[in-house]
Amino acid sequence: MSPKTLRIGVLLELVQLSDIMGIDLFGNLSASYLNQVLPLDPKFGVFTPHAMNIEFFYIASSLEPATTTPPNASLPNSIGGFRFLPNVTYDDCPRDLDIILIGGPLPTHRPEAADRFMKEAWGKTRVWMTTCIGSLWLASTGLLEGKKVTTNKEFLPVARAGFPGTEWVYQRWVVDEKPYEGGDGKGELWTAGGAGAGIDMIARYCLDNFDKEFVNIMALEGLEFNPGGQAGQFYPVKEGERRVIV
Repeated sequence: MSPKTLRIGVLLELVQLSDIMGIDLFGNLSASYLNQVLPLDPKFGVFTPHAMNIEFFYIASSLEPATTTPPNASLPNSIGGFRFLPNVTYDDCPRDLDIILIGGPLPTHRPEAADRFMKEAWGKTRVWMTTCIGSLWLASTGLLEGKKVTTNKEFLPVARAGFPGTEWVYQRWVVDEKPYEGGDGKGELWTAGGAGAGIDMIARYCLDNFDKEFVNIMALEGLEFNPGGQAGQFYPVKEGERRVIV
């Protein structure tokens, strides 16, 4: 049986929009989504016992419309044309969530409130996930010292030079333990490479933690994701080599 409630925080201010698309997988496992699907095909009712009440916390510096990528090419010096409406600020967001996902922000995006939030929530939220250079954002807080993690493979040399106390691994995603003050399991740190690796990482997390048939039917087959196929946890080429897609 899946847990009946799940609270997910998403740091997506000034991030690559594709980095956080994995939250759609969680969304497809929600009771609200299932209830929308049932009128189309009642057969999905067999998954009702597994559907969860999911609350998303879209976190930013203020509650004003915030910017992500892609940029708006029609505006000079624009850093983003797509805007989302945050529902909580770094200062006001609960620290004891179930999952926190960090997308890859612009390298200059390091607001003090975000730094403070990550440090205060680090031990209180059991599962942390990063995609792309979101791990560099988290590493800038000092929280990844001694941890085994990854980032976008193109930025591994930068990560190793900037944060030598962290073990940066050439993998599509990496799982390590992290401190956790709660009593409902061990802390988990999931870090991924580029956006596609991040989606596959979240798919694997869902398969490992929720009913597999429910995840496959509701979240993976419909969106045509395949985390166990050619897009598994490891790159098909050695570090420094490039895979040519034709």
